Amino acid sequence: MYIAIINIHGLVRGNDIEMGRDADTGGQTRYVVDLIKELSAREHVEVDLFTRKIADKRLAKEYRQSSEQVGKRGRIVRLHCGGAKYIRKEKIWPYLDEYVDNLIEFFRSEKRVPDIIHGHYADGGYVATEIASYFGTPLVFTGHSLGRNKLDYLKASGVSDERIEEYYAMSQRIANEERTIRKADMVITSTNYERDELYAPYENRDLAKYQVVPPGLDLDKFFPYYHYEIQDPSITEEQKLAQFSMLRELQRFFATPDKPLIMALCRPEARKNIDLLIEIYGKHKDLQAMANLAIIAGIRDDINSMEEGEKQVLTDMLLLMDRYDLYGKMAIPKHHNPERDVPELYRIAAMKRGVFVSAAALENFGLTFIEASAVGLPFVGTDRGGVQDIRKNCESGLLVDIGDHKSIHEAIRRILTEPELWDALSRHGVERIRQVYNWKTHCDTYLGHLRDLLEAHGERKGSHARYERSLAKRLDSVSHLVISDIDHTLTGDDDALQELKALLEAHHDTVGFGIATGRSIESAKELLDRHGLKPDILITSVGSEIHYGDDLIADKGWSGHIRRRWYPDRIRKVLDGYPELSLQAEAGSQRPGKISYDLADGVDGKQLLERIATDLEDARCAYHAVLSHDNLLDILPYRASKGTAVKYLAWKWHIDPSSVIVAGDSGNDADMFVKPMKGVIVANHEPALDTLRRSRHLHFSREPHARGVIEGLRHYGVLPS
Repeated sequence: MYIAIINIHGLVRGNDIEMGRDADTGGQTRYVVDLIKELSAREHVEVDLFTRKIADKRLAKEYRQSSEQVGKRGRIVRLHCGGAKYIRKEKIWPYLDEYVDNLIEFFRSEKRVPDIIHGHYADGGYVATEIASYFGTPLVFTGHSLGRNKLDYLKASGVSDERIEEYYAMSQRIANEERTIRKADMVITSTNYERDELYAPYENRDLAKYQVVPPGLDLDKFFPYYHYEIQDPSITEEQKLAQFSMLRELQRFFATPDKPLIMALCRPEARKNIDLLIEIYGKHKDLQAMANLAIIAGIRDDINSMEEGEKQVLTDMLLLMDRYDLYGKMAIPKHHNPERDVPELYRIAAMKRGVFVSAAALENFGLTFIEASAVGLPFVGTDRGGVQDIRKNCESGLLVDIGDHKSIHEAIRRILTEPELWDALSRHGVERIRQVYNWKTHCDTYLGHLRDLLEAHGERKGSHARYERSLAKRLDSVSHLVISDIDHTLTGDDDALQELKALLEAHHDTVGFGIATGRSIESAKELLDRHGLKPDILITSVGSEIHYGDDLIADKGWSGHIRRRWYPDRIRKVLDGYPELSLQAEAGSQRPGKISYDLADGVDGKQLLERIATDLEDARCAYHAVLSHDNLLDILPYRASKGTAVKYLAWKWHIDPSSVIVAGDSGNDADMFVKPMKGVIVANHEPALDTLRRSRHLHFSREPHARGVIEGLRHYGVLPS
């Protein structure tokens, strides 16, 4: 089984994951890396984790490597997307179609397609959905954090609608989550709460698709605290040094360092409610008397250089520390190594018989709770969210209503002062985490669900067999690609069109077939179905859209390519002032990449185009104008046309342009007739094309319509004489 895991954002590498470096490098990043490590050890599994390639002077060199081996049969594969600099996840949406194209190229070069594609987070889900559409691969989705829930939180926090859209691109994120959930064959969640509550607002939720698979934990790192006391020989010198370093770091803050520790570990985010924990500790002298407080809130050098939200949280922490005079009682370390030091911080707190506390009102899952439990450190957390599953499975902590400050204080006090309770919670955590939250169990369950999914799809032949049936293989195998206009080129002689259809079917193995038309995709498909034609490729709306096959899979890469400097609202505003132009009202005439007008009778099209050129240039609008039949005007993005669409296809699918034969009859086909592509101009062509008669790479047929196309294909040796 070949599995492709898509995790676009975050700083992803096989070792020394920079957990907490920023908002995008959290539990999700660790999850996908640990997942492929375990999967890669399985005998009959290969796995690639696809992420973004980053060449940024601020970051480690590993992120610019194209490939990194992880385990026996696993790789991290990095592909370009959105330039070389590291950008936060909310800014990556405009570049995801570029990533899709690069991923298609990767699978084409490997000559295989994954058996399963698994998208993580909203952006990874988008890419996985596109790839699944191209290759017919079963689609699995894990949301981790969901847009609708975040939207509710942001609104409740008083963030304006404008800020939500500008900073978080929330409407785009939610729309794509809905699409991925609708198309997914399976949705994997970590907890029952996530399945039942967090996905509940989504219109496309279908509970039959959902599988709850609790994640694992690297138990070699998160071993029990008492292994130090029994001098476990497996403890490395690096781990001992990490513990010594963290002890020394904490002792810098404490007047009485031997006290138990109340510890919090999270990013400096407002929703984590760090200020609430400090206030509870600051207001209760009994807690101060019996324990020190350690807040491990991310990594920082200078608070002023951090993002605004993080800066505010850290500033509030320092102000509260000062308000309650917690000097000598409270630690806020600036640095720690997320991979090496975090397990030691939990163990230090456990050795001191302390408690881990998260004051967040809601936790979707709660990775820190299972980390703390695994080393034997009891926890206090919210009674809402995924922590309920951890408490039920492990009985290693106490759950409270985070809105009830008295209950938080009481839970912390009980764990610190009741030795029997502390021992029971600690023992349960060590024992039961290993039973429920281990990677072997997770992957056994995960692979079982994937095998069931493949059987339901009737897919047991492997990724190479899937490639053999894919569009990529189809376009790799043909020796010629024929792209033809429809109206008056293919149509006009039904008998000849049926003859051409029979010839294309007879030579299907060597000849690919596509259409290029000014019609909309709906209109083109209706006409093609009427004649029984099934093209591999459909270029529609005068080259502004590309689709593939019967399923009409949209080429988003082309759409993204032509969007550059395309300002349709600005263009319409300029052309609204032309009385000789009227927007076409016919259904499908107006498209995201095409604005279509009718010309009034008697208008000189050439002079009109000259005036339009001046006005649109003044408005700083890049565009491509196509005048057809002297009375139809299409305004397209400057990169869009039938000809550039054909060139794009040749580039994307590695087709030799000299093996592409294009056929047409009118002026809006003219830009297809360029070298090194070969052209067929049917006998019933418009007079404007006669200027091309001296071009040696073009064949002017003696026959009209489809019979002229057949004549041209025989002339070039595509079809036998």
